[in-house]
Amino acid sequence: MKKAVLGLFWFSLAAFLLLGVGIVGGQLIGVLTGQGAIVAGAASLLNWPAFSLATVCSLAAFALGYFPSEKQPAHGE
Repeated sequence: MKKAVLGLFWFSLAAFLLLGVGIVGGQLIGVLTGQGAIVAGAASLLNWPAFSLATVCSLAAFALGYFPSEKQPAHGE
């Protein structure tokens, strides 16, 4: 179960960060070209998936705190 939650965490982290880059990149293109519709469109198209994946990532991180940690050997053993 821990591996599944950890996989979900890493997937959602990577996906929402890439969507965030897409939002900023789309807005940058819109600003540089002077197209306000691109600026608004990039945000309206990608905000919901990015925020949803960020929520999934945070919930997975929260859940990972409840799994027991793997014991590491003491430094003299």
